Amino acid sequence: MKDVYYITGTDGSGKTTFLKEIEYILSRKEIKTNHIWIRSPKILSKPLMVYCRLVGLTRYTTIDGITYGKHEFYKSRFVSWLFPKLQLVDFRIKWYLTKCKIRQDQTVLFDRFNIDTLADLMVDTRNLELHKSDLGKKFLKLTPSNTKIIVLYVEESIVRNRKRDTLYDEQLSYKIAVYKKLGIDLNLKLIDNSHDFDLAKKEILSFLEL
Repeated sequence: MKDVYYITGTDGSGKTTFLKEIEYILSRKEIKTNHIWIRSPKILSKPLMVYCRLVGLTRYTTIDGITYGKHEFYKSRFVSWLFPKLQLVDFRIKWYLTKCKIRQDQTVLFDRFNIDTLADLMVDTRNLELHKSDLGKKFLKLTPSNTKIIVLYVEESIVRNRKRDTLYDEQLSYKIAVYKKLGIDLNLKLIDNSHDFDLAKKEILSFLEL
C-alpha cells in the first residue's frame, strides 16, 4: 500500500464524509484508493455472542423504527476476559484477508479499523485502560507503520441531531469519552468537527498534507 489515512471517531462524527472528500481529491490526482471498513468482526467470537444474547448480556431495543444494541459484557468477568481475546483473533483474520487484496499502488482509506474495534471493546467491557494492556497494544500494532490517524470529536447533542440512529443511544456519551481518551492517550491528532465543517476539513487536509 502506498499511503494510509485513517479517520476514526464515533458514529456521526463525520468520518465517511471526510474520507469521501479525500477520495475525491486523490482521484483528481489520479491516485488509486481502497476504502476499507473493518469493525469488530465476528468469526470465532460468534458463539460467545449467541451466549451473551441468551443470558441477557446483549440486548436490543427498538425506538421509532431504529434498533439499538447494547453489550453489557462488563457484568460478566468471564465474558470481559474472553471476548476481547477472541476479537483480537477475529480482527487479525479479517485484516489478513483484506490486506491480501490491497495493491501496492493504492492509497488506503480506513473508515473503521483497529482503534474502532478497541473502542467498542472498551465500551462493552467498561475497561477504560484496555488500550494500555498487552491485548490493547497488540490491537494497536496492527496499524500499518505509515498510517496518518485522525480522531474526530463531536459534541454529543450535535451527533444526536446529525445522525438519527444515535438519537436514543444510551451509550453515546460514553463512546465519545472513550474516543477522546484514546486520542489523548495515544497522542493522536484530535480534530473538533462540532461546528465548522470547512474549518475541520482544512485542518484534516493540512494534517494529511493533501
